[in-house]
Amino acid sequence: MKAEFQVLADKPKIEIVLTRDSVCAGDDCEAPHERRVEVYSFADPYEFVKQFWTGYLPSVRGVGHSWTVLLNGKEIALMTTTRIEPKVPAIEFEAENAIYFVYHSATY
Repeated sequence: MKAEFQVLADKPKIEIVLTRDSVCAGDDCEAPHERRVEVYSFADPYEFVKQFWTGYLPSVRGVGHSWTVLLNGKEIALMTTTRIEPKVPAIEFEAENAIYFVYHSATY
């Protein structure tokens, strides 16, 4: 078995409530875009946030936009179209956990 799969097998899964900002007026119809997911509880902020890179956040055309990732109200990372920039050295989970994605539109 590959080493990366062994690491994943040792990480317990936790339930997280995801919500996010809307990216346009039409997107407001489904706000706050709540979804409950079960994910691996990586202590490394990059690996933890990478789980949300695809599948939950909407596809936004263009470049220059980003998302601030808040875990239980605390900023843990900044996501752009090309990278994840951790803002904390390690993730600290609580009994119940929620992530809120703050949208930053591109500026020209």
